[in-house]
Amino acid sequence: MKTEDIGLLFDMDGVIMDNHRYHFLSWQKLAEKYEISITEDFYRKQMNGRTFMGIMGVLFRKEISPEKGRQIAYEKEALYRELYYSHLAPTEGLTDFLAAAKSYGIPMVIGTSAPVENVDFTLDGLSIRSYFKGVIDERAVTKGKPDPEVYLKCASLANRIPENCIVFEDAISGIKAGKAAGAKVIALATSHKKEELEADLIVDNFENINLEVIKEVLRS
Repeated sequence: MKTEDIGLLFDMDGVIMDNHRYHFLSWQKLAEKYEISITEDFYRKQMNGRTFMGIMGVLFRKEISPEKGRQIAYEKEALYRELYYSHLAPTEGLTDFLAAAKSYGIPMVIGTSAPVENVDFTLDGLSIRSYFKGVIDERAVTKGKPDPEVYLKCASLANRIPENCIVFEDAISGIKAGKAAGAKVIALATSHKKEELEADLIVDNFENINLEVIKEVLRS
């Protein structure tokens, strides 16, 4: 595998930063308003990685109008940003890894179901926007993970074939999406226990990931 053929595709939440707890807390707080109880296990297995409208279905167990869904989503994400603002930090080793990948000329793209407000909050708050060629966010995705749409679009934006790409994911549905796209997947155990994840490589963070590890995963 030549370095110039490689593309790196990143989920955002749970990968760029370890923020699972704050998304859960914001959903939990919002659910109380609607007299719904959310356990962390339910959040991990049924909500994490889905589009907002997908979440609406499993959360309310009935069809929600797009207008109502957008209203709830806006409320929840504003609450998340408020809760996480003073804790915003990159996943361990991320910034050094991004800098090294960029020095090798490897294109990097983010693929997330998050709204643009959260993307801006994250990339600008962490000062890492310049590392990425672009972002595929909820505005460009019609099918949520585990559908491969988001990572196929990421690979296209990176100008790489999916088979030469590595997807970094934390969610089970996201791992499935990366595999369905034809990419290799490195899973971060931020939202799930390692034994719950099925990926080409499972890690805690980015501290021990380098170019040789990337090439080894792609050869596997």
